[in-house]
Amino acid sequence: MDNSFTPLDRLLKLREAMDQDFPYKEILLTRLCIHMQGKLLEKRNKMLMFDGLNEELFTALIIIGSQENYALQPSELSDALGVTRTRVTRIVDVLEKRGWTERKQDGTDRRCIHLYLTEKGFLFLGNFLPPQYRILKKFWSELSHEEKEQYENITRKLITQLDEETQ
Repeated sequence: MDNSFTPLDRLLKLREAMDQDFPYKEILLTRLCIHMQGKLLEKRNKMLMFDGLNEELFTALIIIGSQENYALQPSELSDALGVTRTRVTRIVDVLEKRGWTERKQDGTDRRCIHLYLTEKGFLFLGNFLPPQYRILKKFWSELSHEEKEQYENITRKLITQLDEETQ
């Protein structure tokens, strides 16, 4: 069955035929991961763009909205997103400008700032998430429950390997 990966798959097979040392399976799996991630991000960003969002802004909003009391410190958001604190400041500026989040000083420590999901942000997520859930369920419905579990376990194992290599 042909799909958007087929042209690259053909090229990899040609390369394998030319070079006996070519690690075909490892390169194929790597390219499949990269290709699928790109396609997923492209599809997600198209959905998010409709509401003027991108994956980073959406994820930040979800993280804030998933906290107890719908609040957390900017440093915690930075850690969760895996971005710099400077980048988090820019992200929060955008979310705040749209009225979805606000910054408030801690009641006991004025040096400490918390990011809060506003009522407008809460309502936005309440309207935005159900269609997102349906789209994701439809996408992953191609896999059985067992296949999803296997995929999760394999992916976590590989992420751990990558994390260990970068330390």
